[in-house]
Amino acid sequence: MTTRPCRIPGCPRNAAPTYRMCHTHRCRQWRHGNPHQKHATPDPIAIDTAVRDRRPPTGMTPKERAAAGVQLTALGLPASEIARIFAVTPRTVTRWRAAARATQTA
Repeated sequence: MTTRPCRIPGCPRNAAPTYRMCHTHRCRQWRHGNPHQKHATPDPIAIDTAVRDRRPPTGMTPKERAAAGVQLTALGLPASEIARIFAVTPRTVTRWRAAARATQTA
């Protein structure tokens, strides 16, 4: 079996078997639609809109939903209400809260 380089310019890795890109760029393309983007950055306007209107705008990313959920928590909404707004489970809201606490203490 021969190896071939990743098709992304400047990438030193070999392509994944049966693909034209390395595993890292395949994951980035699957998650973000852009193999060059390292991490999606949350849009503060979408977050503010979700908090103000108490409903998520169309096309809201998971990171934006989590950030809006944490802001709604700060306003005193219970996990069950936040879960209803974003169509997730209350456990997911609890995980968002725990992740926010962990980044504040770190």
